[in-house]
Amino acid sequence: MENPDYIIIGGGSAGCVLANRLSANPAIKGLLLEAGGEDRNPLIHIPAGYIKTMVNPAINWMFETEPEAGTANRNIAFPRGKVLGGSSAINAMLYVRGQSHDYDNWAQRGNQGWSYADVLPYFRKAEHCQAMTTENMDPELRGHDGPLNVAMVQEKYDALDLLIKSAESLGYPHNPDYNGHDQEGFGYYQVTQKNGVRHSAKKAYIDPVRKHRPNLRIITGAMATSLIMDGRKVKGVNALINGKPQQLLAGGEVILSTGAIQSPQLLELSGIGNPEHLGKAGVEVRHALNGVGEHLADHYISRISWKLNTDISINKYARGMGLVKEVVKYITTRRGALSLPAGILAGFVKSRPGLIGPDIQYHIANASFANPAKRVFDQFPGMTFGPCQLRPESRGTIHIKTDDARDAPAIYANYLATSEDQRVHVAGLTIARSIMESPVMAPYVDHEMRPGKDLVTDDEML
Repeated sequence: MENPDYIIIGGGSAGCVLANRLSANPAIKGLLLEAGGEDRNPLIHIPAGYIKTMVNPAINWMFETEPEAGTANRNIAFPRGKVLGGSSAINAMLYVRGQSHDYDNWAQRGNQGWSYADVLPYFRKAEHCQAMTTENMDPELRGHDGPLNVAMVQEKYDALDLLIKSAESLGYPHNPDYNGHDQEGFGYYQVTQKNGVRHSAKKAYIDPVRKHRPNLRIITGAMATSLIMDGRKVKGVNALINGKPQQLLAGGEVILSTGAIQSPQLLELSGIGNPEHLGKAGVEVRHALNGVGEHLADHYISRISWKLNTDISINKYARGMGLVKEVVKYITTRRGALSLPAGILAGFVKSRPGLIGPDIQYHIANASFANPAKRVFDQFPGMTFGPCQLRPESRGTIHIKTDDARDAPAIYANYLATSEDQRVHVAGLTIARSIMESPVMAPYVDHEMRPGKDLVTDDEML
């Protein structure tokens, strides 16, 4: 292929969509670069395989935050996919559109074209809502023939049905479609799966067209190291392709699509950014732009877990004959525990009365981990809530440490840096406790394991 019209740097979720859309015009020549490889690892496609892929440096960049006071000077994992499909190939597969008033708020602030009414047609265009065949969903809000398959979690469990009833007893509604008119409440997650198999952006947007579009070229093992500039215009990219340096030039545009971490990293490596940060890393300033790498916002998630006194969790399926049976079940039916995403049950609640919508999201599973970092299950039944704040106030930064693209940037997430973020996070833990301690759930609970009921004040819980 001669110089392409478009070079797309990054074969993640956005990059796959862009490659599909641009190459739909046969007159346009496109080149998609992905630093990782093809999605050949079978654990990518088995939903429960995320337990392993999230800690596999072959397909995960394994980024971590720098130690900070708000998180007890720990390094917090910041996973990003290093494979065609990007993070959609290793993530939790949870399909959450967000709340309509969030989009409306963006539009009200002057970001025209981003109201909920504006973006809804694109949600519908992207989606093939297989979940509509089993659930009562509004067809005016859901897509029917888009490329991305959205299904319901395949398995439902008595323990989680009890939890929904427990939440209802405390005034939190049962919501079977949090992507519908109202997000608030508890219900099973919708997932980017097709017939029990992960449906990544690569599967949705690249696989159906790859063999039929000679105008689209995809190079894996291609790590961008800097942008090639002609004055203030980007005309190409320097890359390591299977370890060898190459220059790639675009006849038209270069599209930077390397995600929240590596987009600012690549800009700074190219001399675009705050001169102070560039100078510390030994990079010549090509264009001073102080906002690069600033204003990082991320949802901090913690875990609170309980030991159950009744064997109603899925921990038993993680070992021995229980695991063998689940493997056979998945191979033959594409169902069972191996079809499960990271969170099985969703919960969206308000941290206080008077809010226009939920500000806390729960990722809930009737499971618990002896070593959460390594995804090792407990040997006894358990239940875990993972609360996160939907609109954190805290803002962090991402900046390069060196002039080498292979060196991870310094990520300062600045989690829980404001009193409001701390209040909301404590509320997430407190509400989870109230649901597990209600008369509906209490008979099944042995005790709270992590962080433990001895932690009661806000400071202790933080």
